[in-house]
Amino acid sequence: MELSPEEYGAYWRASIRVAAGLLVVFFGLRLTSPLRTHPEVGASALGVVLLVVLVLAGTFVAVLGLARVVRTAVDAES
Repeated sequence: MELSPEEYGAYWRASIRVAAGLLVVFFGLRLTSPLRTHPEVGASALGVVLLVVLVLAGTFVAVLGLARVVRTAVDAES
């Protein structure tokens, strides 16, 4: 797979997006853990809502990056 400098940069930017999305999901799990395990219902509900929002955001960023990686690879093969 021969990449031009522009394609190479796009590939690495997309790879960084995938990694950033995974980090958002990972840290979302870690940071909301105390809230989700709290005995109060309100705190637990807030923890679950925050977790859902962070997982959706992280997944969205990771999928955008993955789509760009695949598009760059397909364009490089053409």
